Amino acid sequence: MTESTRPANEYSGFLPPRFQKRPDADDVVVKTWTVGDALEDHNVPDIPAALSLFFDLVAPAAGRADATGFAMLWLDRHPHEAPGWRLSIGHVGSEDDLEMAVAKPLARLVDAMPMANFECESWHLTRPLWRKRAEPVKLVFWGDFAKHARAILGHSDGASFYQPLGAGLRSDDVATMLPLLEDMLGDPFLKGGMGFEDALRLGVALGRAHLIESWIEAGGAEKEPYFRPMKIWHQAWLANALIDPAVASLAMSGKPPMPALDFARNSTPASRRSALDDLSSWLTEVFFTDEYPALRNAFVAGVQNAVWLDSDLQQYLQPQQRSEILQGLMPYCRWFLAMALYNHLGNLAAGTARDDQVAFYATVVDALPELAPLGEFATQRDIEQHIIRIDAPRAASAFDTLVLPFCDLLMPRRQFDATRS
Repeated sequence: MTESTRPANEYSGFLPPRFQKRPDADDVVVKTWTVGDALEDHNVPDIPAALSLFFDLVAPAAGRADATGFAMLWLDRHPHEAPGWRLSIGHVGSEDDLEMAVAKPLARLVDAMPMANFECESWHLTRPLWRKRAEPVKLVFWGDFAKHARAILGHSDGASFYQPLGAGLRSDDVATMLPLLEDMLGDPFLKGGMGFEDALRLGVALGRAHLIESWIEAGGAEKEPYFRPMKIWHQAWLANALIDPAVASLAMSGKPPMPALDFARNSTPASRRSALDDLSSWLTEVFFTDEYPALRNAFVAGVQNAVWLDSDLQQYLQPQQRSEILQGLMPYCRWFLAMALYNHLGNLAAGTARDDQVAFYATVVDALPELAPLGEFATQRDIEQHIIRIDAPRAASAFDTLVLPFCDLLMPRRQFDATRS
């Protein structure tokens, strides 16, 4: 079959649809209220009747207003505050539009329970708050979000598509809905094939999940409620990051199926870690092989250094642990930078470097003047000698702010055999 006669998407018969109407996440307002009084303990209580009624009414009301958004009920698990109910409403538009779209059910809730404004921010600013505090209890969508969720849940191969969720999809299971929410609003993954930063992000997501399971186990029952929100959110983000590799693997013959993450309500840190180990083995066997050393090393570096790339998790580290993580990051940082320089300086010598690549290289040299003498005639030894002169803190800083986009811009990207429709 020639390229011109090939269908636009030859896998569309068994792959659920991609969310095509992705809004700019900065345009999504998320307003949160405290609802009711503080709770006595960390046991998950029954949802108050007034809140249940609100969730029955809010989607139809917002739908009549032709709005697109979602509502999430969550328990605040901040370690230094009393637990309590929180209600977050997300809306594609302004804060005034949000309140207008849900005015009637919100007015009924205000009459039934004491409410106070907690926060009103964009999606990107609310996510870090949720990751540390929010144990989600209920989540509903309306508008384009609801249409996409119905398309996924109603698809005959939906469970295969969301393989990390394992045993099928339920619209009333909040752990199932969170990866959908991330898929519709989070950063797009795998744009035009897997690159350096995609592999690193997958490794970081897997590494964070492992760390949190270890902390839950080490903290015991007393600390478990505080880490539970982080466990739920990191599972959701990992599940979302795995969607595209899961789809790509469906079109690869002779490869093992992706193992499922352990999302069961009776799971333990040990059982969840075992599932993460199985997943890591699958990823290294199918995608991150010796055939693609740049992607393999990016993935491994992400797993090993998840904390360094996540300031929210650094609060749980001792100074000595932080120093060890930084030292572990250094070989990868220099290796990635060397790989990108080999590729870019080779392109310069061949006259095939693009203007945006040349401009970005100039930006890197401004931040790391040790690289200034390197030009199109530089040898591999020249590159390595100049990179070694960069001290550890500055190299790590460059890794976080410059090397990631630099390497993704200048290193070849791997194309998968299948893409989502």
